[in-house]
Amino acid sequence: MSLETSDGTLVDRLARPGAPVDLIAVVGYLAVAVLVVFRPGVYGTPIATALGLPALLFAPGYALVSLLFPGATPDDAAGGRALDAVRSDGLGGGERAALGFGISLAFLPAFGLALAASPWAIAPVPVLVGASGFAVACSIGAAIRRLRRPADRRFSVPVRGLLADARRAVRDGSVGEVALDVALAGAVVIAVAAVGYAVAAPGPGQSYTDAYLLSQNETGQLVADDYPRNFTSGESRPIVVGLDNHEGAETDYTVVVELQRVQQADDGGARVVQDRRLAAFTPTVADGETWRVRHDVTPTMTGDDLRLAYLVYRGAPPEDPSTESAYEHVHVWVNVSA
Repeated sequence: MSLETSDGTLVDRLARPGAPVDLIAVVGYLAVAVLVVFRPGVYGTPIATALGLPALLFAPGYALVSLLFPGATPDDAAGGRALDAVRSDGLGGGERAALGFGISLAFLPAFGLALAASPWAIAPVPVLVGASGFAVACSIGAAIRRLRRPADRRFSVPVRGLLADARRAVRDGSVGEVALDVALAGAVVIAVAAVGYAVAAPGPGQSYTDAYLLSQNETGQLVADDYPRNFTSGESRPIVVGLDNHEGAETDYTVVVELQRVQQADDGGARVVQDRRLAAFTPTVADGETWRVRHDVTPTMTGDDLRLAYLVYRGAPPEDPSTESAYEHVHVWVNVSA
């Protein structure tokens, strides 16, 4: 496939001063991450963690910084602009990358609080999709702000300079120095990913059970998204509930399915004012194995913003199951009309 266009090669077009190559890369990465992370066989694996961490720990902050500071760096500025004038609206590439990590780390707790106050659960799908959506929106806004500025006052990745440096290194025989710089940069990236994975993944000897919900898309694949939200009383719609056993031993579980009417309490929390048990499952799952079952949900009460909760217990559940007493729990919010 040729990369030639009427305006030159694709590389030439992206290398033009002011082209938002970095923002295109951020949006492209987020699209790939969201599509790949939640595919069956990838979700819950170290590959998913490696793809998801940059989308959470770097992309939102970098996109926001790019939106706030569309200006050129001092080295890129033309016409003898004063350094202070450039500094007032410009940041260098290294500064943007560093702030991308820092602002993303500050952004996630605030995003988590906003998600907790919303009808969506704090779960991998809403978190990654919400953070990616925020980053994409900021990237689009940043690209628009850059393109409205004069070409010599936009921040841009020096693609031509980097390519020229690489050619010069090959010509001068200093490839080893370039390779060392690349290796050092790669080591920093790997170190950051390793720290993030160490935080996100359970440590050695730590036992846990992963509970999750899946739905079937148009192609018949199970995905952690597009759950049925709107029901008619008496209508049945399917949801797949799954458990991954990482307890270190075969475990007997009980999964209690309840439809709950929830109200805000005076202390700011939530309390269940009415509940109906819809089903219960009692699987025995070997260590390292996965259990899944299709549950045809048939609501038995009507209302808006009802919580369809799957309460997971090791062994027998208490007489009055709740999210507080459950070992693990997952839920979706549904509306049921008469």
